[in-house]
Formats: sequence, structure tokens, C-alpha cells
Amino acid sequence: MPQFFLRSRLEPGFSIKGFSQRAIHRSSRESQHQIDQCASAFLCGFQTHTDTMRSIEKLLLNILPWTGYLILKLIGATQQTRVVNLAAVTRVFAEHGCAIFAFWHNRLMMIPYIYRRLFGMKDIVTLISSSRDGEYFVRALRLFRPYIVRGSSTRGGSAAFKALVRRIRDGMDCIITPDGPQGPKYSIQPGTIALARLTGVPIIPVSYWSSRSKILNTWDGFILTLPFGRTTYVFGEPVYCPRTTTESRMNSLAQTLRQSLLTASHLAGEDLSDPHTH
Repeated sequence: MPQFFLRSRLEPGFSIKGFSQRAIHRSSRESQHQIDQCASAFLCGFQTHTDTMRSIEKLLLNILPWTGYLILKLIGATQQTRVVNLAAVTRVFAEHGCAIFAFWHNRLMMIPYIYRRLFGMKDIVTLISSSRDGEYFVRALRLFRPYIVRGSSTRGGSAAFKALVRRIRDGMDCIITPDGPQGPKYSIQPGTIALARLTGVPIIPVSYWSSRSKILNTWDGFILTLPFGRTTYVFGEPVYCPRTTTESRMNSLAQTLRQSLLTASHLAGEDLSDPHTH
């Protein structure tokens, strides 16, 4: 079309370049508005999803511990229980008033139950990881009424250890896993022996095995005890660690404790020749 014809139809002061820029600017604003609307919708949906997940987690934290507690009571009520060497515990209680009970991490399931069944409502303290996953176990364990200290080797470890020492010195029993919370499996971390030296309270190894058990595929080979089994609980001989014990002697006592726990597991019925148990 001829240029003069275009000019004749344009209003005075009209610029094709300005018109194009305004159109592009208006289109850009509309696009940004659409983007903002999409982002707001996404964030609203994400917040709703987050709130829903928090509600579900809160519900699980309230329901699962009670469910686990009732299941443990059911398993305990249906199993045939045999206890070996309970006299060792009786002697330690008579001499010291309390004891440090050491057991492998994969036997966390039934130890709180058998402790309450054998020793009633005696005061007890235990150490539980301060991780988020540990909260489920804490809530279930609280139903057995122990005093719980939160902490681990990476989070609040020093304060947690001092709290354990204070509670044991006050006369509380302690249940502890020498290879927890992350292993290696069937190893003895130095904290257990140090507790015995600082408090003067002996360590009693304890283990168990049930004829109806399932070993889970976890780092510790967690033992899931099933109902209607024959379960044997074995207490080993006490391991003493006086306050004057040297560092080299503590290392030796750690190996003694490890061997005692392995022996107790074997006497209870665990097949330690199976490579999956090590």
C-alpha cells in the first residue's frame, strides 16, 4: 500500500513504533499477571498440601504409638516366656540399687516390655535419638513410663550423656544400646563403658530370641517378634568398670561386654553362625 495512503489514515501524532511498544508493554503486563496468578495458585496448593501432610503426621504421631504399645502388650501376652539368669540382676540391685542394661539395637522391640514385666514400675532412664524418626519411638516408649533423654553422637550428645549420668547417680536404671543409633551392628561404642565408670554402676548384658521372629532388612537386622512364639530372655554376668579404670582397661571391658552380649544372644537361640546376623 502506498506510504501516502497510510499517512492519510493515521491520526495526527500517531507513531507506528510507539504503538508497537505500547502493545508489547501491555502484552507483557498481561503475561506477568497470568504468571502471578499461576504462581499464587501453585503456592496456595503447595501450602494446602503442606498443611495436609502436617495434619496427617500429627494424626500418625497420636495413633501409631498407642497402636504399637497395644501390639507389644498383645505379643507379650501370647508368648511363652523363659528368663535365664535373673539372679544376676537381683545381686546387682542388692549391691548398687540400680543397673545399666545393655542390649543390641535390633532388640529394641521387646526390652521395654520385659523390663516392666519383671521389675514393675522401677525408675528407668533411656537415651533416644533426637532425630525426627525418633519421635515415633519416643511416644510409644513413653507409654512404658521411662525417663527419656533426647540426643545422639551428632546432636546434643554431650548434654544427653551428662543427663544420663545424673539420672543413674540418682538411682535410676538405664537401658542403652551400645551399637546404636547407627552402628556398626554388634559393636560397642565407648559411651556405654564410660557411663559405668562415671557412675560406678555395673552393666548387665541382656538379649532375647523368639521362635516366631522376622529379621528386617535394616542396618541392624531389626528383629520383629511375632505373637504366639516361645521367647527366651537371657541376662549375662555383670560387667564392672570402677571409676579408677584406665583407658586400655576400658577397651578390654568393651570387648568383654560385646562377647557377653553375643553369648546371651546365642543362649537365647539366635544362630550366630548365620552371616546375616553379623
